[in-house]
Amino acid sequence: MAAAAKAQKAEEKKDRPLKDRRGEERDGIVALWDAVDQRRWDELVARADRSALEQSSAYGMAMSRASAYTPVTAVFMRGPEPVALALVLEWRFPGGFRIAKLTRGPVFLTDDVSETERAAIFGLIKQRYPVAKLNLFFMTPELAAGTESDALLRGIGMRPMVTGYSTVWLDLRPELEALRAGLHMKWRNQLKLAEAEPIRVRSGFGGAPMEWLLTRHDQHRKRRKFRAPAGAFVAAIADSSRDKRATQVFTAYVGSEPIAAILTVRHGNSATYYVGWTGVEGREKQAHNLLLWSAITKLKGMGVEWLDLGGVDGLHMPGVSRFKLGVGGELVTLAGTYL
Repeated sequence: MAAAAKAQKAEEKKDRPLKDRRGEERDGIVALWDAVDQRRWDELVARADRSALEQSSAYGMAMSRASAYTPVTAVFMRGPEPVALALVLEWRFPGGFRIAKLTRGPVFLTDDVSETERAAIFGLIKQRYPVAKLNLFFMTPELAAGTESDALLRGIGMRPMVTGYSTVWLDLRPELEALRAGLHMKWRNQLKLAEAEPIRVRSGFGGAPMEWLLTRHDQHRKRRKFRAPAGAFVAAIADSSRDKRATQVFTAYVGSEPIAAILTVRHGNSATYYVGWTGVEGREKQAHNLLLWSAITKLKGMGVEWLDLGGVDGLHMPGVSRFKLGVGGELVTLAGTYL
């Protein structure tokens, strides 16, 4: 009975109607702006095969706490069914001037979207921010770099400004044995060395381990002067999530002393490896390999299907990039930022 009631409740959530907001229409696609609350947004994001952290409600709310940007949501409807989502950040100025940016969206909820419908979705987003009405709109879409993506974006009147961001997506759906076999040989050997060390890995959802990690992350970020989210912003994402278990910290201990830690954030069927830090002893003992493998194991057990390993930049971060590529995922370079 309990299982049946749970299934019925899930169906009711799935079919929960959107607020009746009149939207713009193009080629059979209707854009509904600010038509859902955080709960409904999270439910819709969970329908996607995979999605980026920047399109999660927690990220949008954290941005509103940390900056002048306000998150604005769009749901794109084909008849009664939502087929795509976009979370846009807007910064409004006196006099009507507005800066807006879409990062790593839109999120498509189905593969059954035609090229015409896809172009309509991008066009409806751009349509909200006409230059003639004092809008400055930046789009960094979740589209692979290439001529097709460039043609799509130029077709709605946008031009490239910044080259594409690269990341590694790891598919967590295969069995653990297959995931381990997919590790690059050097990475797998480093993992074996770490497993032979007297290291204990503990995971948690905040508290002292998160504070320990974010303090060292901030110190390292400021000392090395590299671009990375500030610790306060990471904490704001954790605090903004409806699911207080979405942000996890994995910490490596030798005895009672922590030597390294990483932080992951879950969003829908995906998770992002967002922050990490290790000291001299952690590097010597290959603690990061053990931590990331522990995270992969834990996230997979929680039903997460995709892990976004974050930025890969062989020129400025060769060591970090080799580490992420060694996990054996798919290297993806996005189309870049368009204006």
